Amino acid sequence: MKYILLEIRLFFVCMSFLTRIPSPRWVGFKEEWLHHSIKYSPTVGLILGCLQFFVFVLFQILFKPTIAFTLSVGFLLIITGAFHEDGFSDFCDGIGGGWKRDDILRIMKDSRVGSFGAVGISLLVLLKILGVSESFRLYEKNGFIFTVNSKSEFQLLSVWLYFISAHSFSRFLSVFMMKLLPYAKEEGYAKPMAKEITWPQILFASLLGVIPYLALVYLHPNFLFSLLCIIPSYFYMFSLMKRWIQGFTGDCLGAVQQVVETCVWISGVFLWTSI
Repeated sequence: MKYILLEIRLFFVCMSFLTRIPSPRWVGFKEEWLHHSIKYSPTVGLILGCLQFFVFVLFQILFKPTIAFTLSVGFLLIITGAFHEDGFSDFCDGIGGGWKRDDILRIMKDSRVGSFGAVGISLLVLLKILGVSESFRLYEKNGFIFTVNSKSEFQLLSVWLYFISAHSFSRFLSVFMMKLLPYAKEEGYAKPMAKEITWPQILFASLLGVIPYLALVYLHPNFLFSLLCIIPSYFYMFSLMKRWIQGFTGDCLGAVQQVVETCVWISGVFLWTSI
């Protein structure tokens, strides 16, 4: 019973760390729980994907899919406090504006948004919306998810898996990056979470981090082509971190999550062409 209660607490600690969703008061907090809770990051991603999917379906009753998706992105930014987007912006500023390791880390720590960060986050959000818009343009030929036909339930399941895969798979790969590289700073916001990442934690994170993605690939084998976008982007991020700061920071993990999520969104063109 104590083990189950601890795991519930770890889940809520992770959710309150990554989002603005408040935890029940009885959960409490200990700093030592942070590095144990990171395994629930894909689980939090799955919940966020479900929430975004619900908002998207709700607004699609009134608007076209592109507008509905844009509103769902805005909703998610409010729920998460743009936590990972801020990390991506800081990462762009640091890598783009610094020439030495210490300079890059100092720039990343600066709360102000620079030119590289502003341009980077603008392009990122634009890629998400335009990528999904192109995907839905292909899908609208079939009437989208409100068409009543023999495939309607199958299509609804595909859209749901598409949404949750973008969030759960990207957060799993962000957690996995913590196993590939050491923490780059002596102290930092992510330091308590960064230590003692074990293979059992990685395996646990993979359950809800990878299975939705694999289910989507099983339903639509064409979506496997998304790896042609995800894998090079992921290892490019890895190479940048290893070369310039010899490790990762919290901003780096946020940047990895955002890049992989965007790759999943724009890979929807492989998904809808198989329906």
